[in-house]
Amino acid sequence: MAAPRTRMALDVRREQLLDAGLALYARRAWEDVSIDEIARACGVSRGLLYHYFKGKREFYVATVEHAVARMHQIEPELSLPPTEQLRVGLERFFATIETEADAHAVLSGVPAGDAELEALIEQDRRAFADRVLAGMPGAPGGSPLAQATARAWIGAVGQAGRDWLERREVPREHLAAVLADALIASMLAAARLDPTIEVPAPIAAAVGGPIIEAVEAAQGERSSPPGTR
Repeated sequence: MAAPRTRMALDVRREQLLDAGLALYARRAWEDVSIDEIARACGVSRGLLYHYFKGKREFYVATVEHAVARMHQIEPELSLPPTEQLRVGLERFFATIETEADAHAVLSGVPAGDAELEALIEQDRRAFADRVLAGMPGAPGGSPLAQATARAWIGAVGQAGRDWLERREVPREHLAAVLADALIASMLAAARLDPTIEVPAPIAAAVGGPIIEAVEAAQGERSSPPGTR
């Protein structure tokens, strides 16, 4: 009977260490932090830290993985219509990056050129894209163009999150609504190039139609000869 309690105690201690890592790496680059500083920040000895991690690199990678897990606490509201799921999910995303600001900062601060961590982030981004597309009307997940569009949109959502945390100039529900419409409009644009992407007509009319009409009207104005407008 003692083994399960010991295993649980080890898991709890490891999670506590990784929580301390989030607070540390949200503010400093991992290369600039010594193993002694990590141990002090975690409130443990170097020996105990080495019991869980082989070195500061392994600790940092585990902290990034922990940040990914913390950001995955957002669960879709499956009882809602797909477009409402998207909007509510975005509102929860902004709420999560506020409560999990350190985890979000760690993921945003992953250094460029780190192949191991970039692969981890890309894997997470692809999984996120799959979840987003699975909830989209018409479920266009099998299309490479839909996948590329979703990943580009996810990058925009991440940047919007960083900007919102820094500025707080607009209500998060307004930003969520804009981003939800932006994804649907982007999928409509992709569907014009890839017929395997299906967006139901009511969604296209309600969201994408006015946007596309406005863009086409603006393009027409720019191409009109002077004096004909």
